[in-house]
Amino acid sequence: MGFRDFLRSTVVLFRVSRKPSREEYFILARIVLIGVALLGLISMVIRFIFLAILG
Repeated sequence: MGFRDFLRSTVVLFRVSRKPSREEYFILARIVLIGVALLGLISMVIRFIFLAILG
């Protein structure tokens, strides 16, 4: 991919893209918070398992 192709695809991307609505922001925020909570829960479970094994 040359520089001209890159510029063309960038221009097309900016023409097609739009600002997300408020509802889309809230959906994304909810998904991110659920992901962070799941990662925290998984790490806490792993920590308790290692604490039980290693004492």
